Amino acid sequence: MELKRILARDTRAANEKAVALYGPDVLVISSSKVRGQTELIVAVDVAPLDADTAVAETFVPTDKSYVLSNKPVLDESPATFGQVLDDTMTRQKRQGKPVKTTSSDGFVPAAQLKSKATPETVTESVKVAAPETAVAASPTPVVAVDAVAAEKLLAAQEERDKQRSREIVDMVREELAVLRKEFKLSQQMAWQGAGLSRNLHPLRNALQEAAIPVALRALLIDSIQSFEEVEPAIEEIRRQLCHSMQQTHVTVPDTGIHVLAGPSGSGKSLMVARMAQQASVSLGSEQVAVISFSDQRAGAWNQTQLLSAQSGVDCFRATNITMLKLLLEEHGHRKCIVIDTPGVQMAERVAEIAGIAASAQFHVVVPADASQSLLRRLLSTPDIQWQSLMVSKLDEATQPWSLIQVLTEGHVGVSHVSRGDRMGDWGRQWQVEELVGLALTQLTAHSIESTQEDFRSTMAMASARISRLAAQHTGVAHEQA
Repeated sequence: MELKRILARDTRAANEKAVALYGPDVLVISSSKVRGQTELIVAVDVAPLDADTAVAETFVPTDKSYVLSNKPVLDESPATFGQVLDDTMTRQKRQGKPVKTTSSDGFVPAAQLKSKATPETVTESVKVAAPETAVAASPTPVVAVDAVAAEKLLAAQEERDKQRSREIVDMVREELAVLRKEFKLSQQMAWQGAGLSRNLHPLRNALQEAAIPVALRALLIDSIQSFEEVEPAIEEIRRQLCHSMQQTHVTVPDTGIHVLAGPSGSGKSLMVARMAQQASVSLGSEQVAVISFSDQRAGAWNQTQLLSAQSGVDCFRATNITMLKLLLEEHGHRKCIVIDTPGVQMAERVAEIAGIAASAQFHVVVPADASQSLLRRLLSTPDIQWQSLMVSKLDEATQPWSLIQVLTEGHVGVSHVSRGDRMGDWGRQWQVEELVGLALTQLTAHSIESTQEDFRSTMAMASARISRLAAQHTGVAHEQA
C-alpha cells in the first residue's frame, strides 16, 4: 500500500478526484481541512517486489529543493539535508540573554566596589581628584573577559546540541531504512512455515509477530519443520541459539587503560563504576582511577563522583584531549584506569584517545534490547577495534533478538553483563542461556495465549455446530409428530 495526498475545494470534489485518479475501490484514510481546502489521504495498492529487488532498493531523493534563509532567492541550487538541518536549528534557536556590563548604564556591583575599597585606593582617591567615570570604567576589562568567556561557552553548548541533533536524525533515518527493508522482506517471506504442523501454528505466529530479524526468523522456522509439538520445537530453538553463541565470552583483564563508549543512556557511567570497584577489590583502590572525558551533560560529573565515592577510587575530569593526556601521564603509575566517554561524537572521542594511548582497550556498552541498526552502526564503526561488548539492562529487556543475531554472527565477544541499577547487580561470567531464556519466555507466553485463543475458538465452533444439529433434530421430531 502507498499513501497519496489529494487537495480539493470541498469533500465532494476531493472524493471525485480520488475516484478518477485511483478507481472506485480507493481507500480513504483521513479527511481534514488545510488552508481552506479539503485534504484527503488515500491508500493505493502498489505492485509487489521480489526479494532481490526489495533488498537492493536504495532511497531515491525527490526533486523538491529547499531554500535556506540566508540564501538569495535567485539561487536555485538545492540545499543538502545537513544545510537544511543547520538552518532550521539556527532559525528556531532561542536567543541568548544579553550580558550585563557596567559600561551600559554606569552601574557597578557592590561586590566589586567592596573589593576595590582598600585603604590605599581611598588615600589615592583623596589626593588625586579622579573623575567618577574612571572609577566606573575600572572593572570594565574584567566584565569584558567574562562576557567573552560566556559567549564561548554558549557557542560550545550550541555546537554540542547541533551535533547531538544531527546524530539523532541520522539514527532515526537508519532505523526507518532498516524497518523498511525488514517489512519488505517479511512480505516476500510470508509463505514461510506453510508446511508446519497445525500444533506449531501458534509458535510460528509468535515468531512472525516478535521483533526478530528476518534472517534469524527464517532460520528458526526452518529448524522446526520436522516437529509436531510445541515443546520439542522450542527446545530445538533453544539448542540452536545456545550453540551459535557458545564462543561469545571473552575475558578482560583488570589492569591497563579501559575506554568505555556507547550511545547516551546505555549505562556507561554505571558500568565504569562497576569496573573500577571490581579492580579496586583485586588491585587496591589506590591503584585504580576513573576519568570522565569530555562529558558536558548536566549532572554527569556529579554522578561520576558519587559512583566513584561508593567504591573508594579517585575520579578526575578531562574536558579536552590535552587535559586527558596530562592526566594519563600523571597517573600512569596506576595499574588500572577506566575512562568514561560521552554519547555524542563517540567515534571522534575514541579516535582522540587512541591517538594518545596506543595500549588502551576499547569496549562498547549497549542495552540488551538495542535495535539492529544501532548494533550494526556501533560494531561497524571504521577505525575502531572493539575488545569486547558489555551488555547492560538485561533485567529490563523483553525483545533481545537483535543482540542474539549479532552475537551469533561472531563480531565481538561479551565480557560483562549488568542486570540492575545497583553496584553489585552485574557479572563477569556471560551465560548465553540467560539471554536465550529471556527471549523465549516472551515467545512462549505469546504462543500459549494464541493456543488458548485457538482452543476457545474451536470450542465455540463445536458448540455452535451442536446447537445447530440439535435444532435440526428437534424440527424433524416435530414434523414427524
